[in-house]
Amino acid sequence: MWERFKWLFVTALKFKRTSYPRTKWGVRACIASLGTGLFSVGVLNMKLESGYIVDTLSLAGTEPSLYAMYLSVALFILGAMLIFSEWNQKLRHTARVIISAMPGVSTDFPDEVLEPSEKAFCREPVHLGVPQTMSENIEQQIRRYNAELEVDIFKRHILQDKGQKLYIGGLARIPFLVAYGAMLRNLSAEILYFDKFHSNGGYALLCDEYTGIKLKESPLVDRVSDSGDAAIAIGLSTPINFCQIPEEFQNSITMLDSEQDASRNLIKNQRNLQEMSAKIGEIIDRLSAIPGCKKIHLFLSVQSALAIEIGRRYQEGTQQNWVIHNFDPSSQSYTWAVELSRSGISVYS
Repeated sequence: MWERFKWLFVTALKFKRTSYPRTKWGVRACIASLGTGLFSVGVLNMKLESGYIVDTLSLAGTEPSLYAMYLSVALFILGAMLIFSEWNQKLRHTARVIISAMPGVSTDFPDEVLEPSEKAFCREPVHLGVPQTMSENIEQQIRRYNAELEVDIFKRHILQDKGQKLYIGGLARIPFLVAYGAMLRNLSAEILYFDKFHSNGGYALLCDEYTGIKLKESPLVDRVSDSGDAAIAIGLSTPINFCQIPEEFQNSITMLDSEQDASRNLIKNQRNLQEMSAKIGEIIDRLSAIPGCKKIHLFLSVQSALAIEIGRRYQEGTQQNWVIHNFDPSSQSYTWAVELSRSGISVYS
């Protein structure tokens, strides 16, 4: 009940926001300060004679009082401070990123996901990834990602000069979304995800009511393959069929799904998204600690925002390299994968 009340209050407050709330009140205070000095005792005198009819109305020529002048100066200073504080805070500290690396996907940032109070103060949108034709070039996408990693694109370009908030989302193959999430793991800026909803085909923030979606309790397979591989399969968007898992991982894989039925946009709340990724990160930590473990293989059927958030859980100091596999619906199998390490990504063979 409390979660529902809090969500309703935050949503209502968001719709009442304007682009310049403090600027609006600051201007009003400055305008009010101009007339404050005219209103003091003795300036306006209205004389009522006998009866109920106003016979005379006079305006006295007395000097404004000193107190009124103090009030006028105070209002002007207050208004100026309100205006300055808002413009100093909103001086393009919000960045926006669209990941677009799939055939037929637009590279335009969906401005409809921004709050009305932020649209006027956002930095120019940044597009990550290589727009793909019908014949995807995985090698080209890997080279682009490694180049973006080499220049530290988020810290040195997207969020440079006191970037405080980042809107990010988009569409790409799961391995690349996870890899881009790994780029975000050491950022201090506030990160807000948006996802493409299959119900209406548009993008939206994950700001629905918190529903507490969790993974089913499942025993962890605490053994690795002969080559030192541990594996985890997570089916939240669509179920993952055990027979689709490559044979070499079937004896060392942990199969996970949610307590709810699988859905393409299962998680619609950012807090829930972060809780889910934290749980997955804990499982990967435990798999990495298995004696003889050399690599962690991920088979993911999750929404884009969760794939990015899972990538933020990558820790090269305590975890083994990740190998993220891509599912091909036409062949009903995992046809290629990328290996994620501290130096970037590469084709896994």
